Amino acid sequence: MTQPESYSQSFQSPEVHPDGAVTLRLQAPSAKSVDASIAGITLTLRKDASGLWEATTKPLEAGIHDYSFTVDGTRMIDPSNRMVKKWFTLASMVEIPGQPPLQTEFQDVPHGIVHRSYYQSTSVGHLRPVVVYTPPGYSETSDQLYPLLLLMHGYGDDETAWTEVGRAHLIVDNLIAMGEIQPIIVAMPFGHPVPVKFGERPDDYFGTNNEAFEKDLTRDLLPYLESTYRVQHDADGRFIAGLSMGGGHAIDTGLKNTDTFSAIGAFSAATPGGSEEELVNEYPSLSGPQPSANRLKHFWIPIGTSDFLLDRNDGFTAQLTKLGITHTYKKTDGGHEWKLWRKYLPEFLKLVVPKS
Repeated sequence: MTQPESYSQSFQSPEVHPDGAVTLRLQAPSAKSVDASIAGITLTLRKDASGLWEATTKPLEAGIHDYSFTVDGTRMIDPSNRMVKKWFTLASMVEIPGQPPLQTEFQDVPHGIVHRSYYQSTSVGHLRPVVVYTPPGYSETSDQLYPLLLLMHGYGDDETAWTEVGRAHLIVDNLIAMGEIQPIIVAMPFGHPVPVKFGERPDDYFGTNNEAFEKDLTRDLLPYLESTYRVQHDADGRFIAGLSMGGGHAIDTGLKNTDTFSAIGAFSAATPGGSEEELVNEYPSLSGPQPSANRLKHFWIPIGTSDFLLDRNDGFTAQLTKLGITHTYKKTDGGHEWKLWRKYLPEFLKLVVPKS
């Protein structure tokens, strides 16, 4: 029997308190135990006579936190919360407002538009999705051309991740309103031209997927964006960045096309592996006394000190240094998490499109 709408509004979950504490609730009369995982801690919920389970966290840091319930051993999202983080597994999200508001928060400023588009990919052989942000005041009939950022998601995400979870559109809106960056168009493509199969991942997946992604982006996506949106057509006005697998995409595509992009941002990246010889063979832009990779105005590689990819990034950046490739390697507190990526994006934007 379907519950009446009024039943769904009989309790609130999550409930954010003025001090930043969060109360989580779950209606589960038949459950024997309910725990919640949030902000790195486990809460044990208590059941009242009506079958409503409840627990409250200590005050949490301002920002967006993931959480999930475990009900009698089975993990689940909060059925009362529509804000969901999509990955191979789902999680619920709760936002703690900042004082003053964080750059990831919706604020009373001019806002751009998030477009959901599809383009024909001849290299992949079918239509592919891309989310495109255009800044406030954008007009298709204007003579103004805007710089373009290609922004890629991680392995378990899709093209919606940077807006739904990363809040990229709000970050750009707020930075423009604060006078910290120039207006910019951001295109967020789907990073899996090679489909992800269930079960064990093939050992060669990332190499095969990187190759297909680079072809799709340069042969199909960029021409589509240039013909559809008022973007700059030169390397000075094009940048490429991403997180985790998307950071690997940024490195792979960026180093293979140093005449197309002027900056690479590789956030907690799945960096290339292998020997120095293998690296140079894969990326000729890293070789020679005057490597073309040094045409890049910025090659920015930030990562958390507890990230599982840290050793891999240490090794890759050491190779770049040995090869004489100019880059910035930045380590910050944290792991492989959106908490960091939401901070890395505005830092990168302020590097590549600062307000003049």
